[in-house]
Amino acid sequence: MTIPTSRGKRTTFFHLIRFFIFFLTCFNGGEANCGSGCGLALASYYVWQGCNLSYISNIFGREIPEIVQYNPGIHNSDSISSDIRINVPFSCDCINGDFLGHTFEYETVAGDTYRKIATSAFANLTDEYWLNRVNRFRPNDIPDRVPINVTVNCSCGDGSVSEDYGLFLTYPLRRGQNLSSVAEECGVPANLLRRFNPGADFAAGSGIVFVPAKG
Repeated sequence: MTIPTSRGKRTTFFHLIRFFIFFLTCFNGGEANCGSGCGLALASYYVWQGCNLSYISNIFGREIPEIVQYNPGIHNSDSISSDIRINVPFSCDCINGDFLGHTFEYETVAGDTYRKIATSAFANLTDEYWLNRVNRFRPNDIPDRVPINVTVNCSCGDGSVSEDYGLFLTYPLRRGQNLSSVAEECGVPANLLRRFNPGADFAAGSGIVFVPAKG
């Protein structure tokens, strides 16, 4: 297998991936589920041991001062605590008229698997299944230093629930959490969280929910 090395080949590869997603949407005969994005969303990123703002800035393509702007609790951008969450801004796009999200380009490193990328690099903001669907490499045989697609879902809210919120966190659930604990941590009424996430199991220990925030 020839690994793309030039910028032109990389661009062609990502256009093919986008076309593939578009083809699946049309083949399934589904109607468009979104008309446009909302420009800005936040990813609730759980900072793991050894992670720092430089790393987070690199994988999300956002400058450190911009990330700090959405995290007033960060007083020293050169050193952040682990086992906390920080908010990372990203654009919330309508992808092929089918769903709201943003596709990041991630460059692989030695030892990467789709599971590792999803759970570690992107802190469960995506999952192994989705990475496997939209990338061409075998899950446990990914070459070093190649670009892959990482898609993170987002939300622009629901005006029928509340028009007071125009900004939403893509929030990965963790073990030990439930509706009450998420509501308390985020400072949002539990009933409002439930209404924005109908059918979500906040005690599942995995998966994502969308948390309304005020910019």
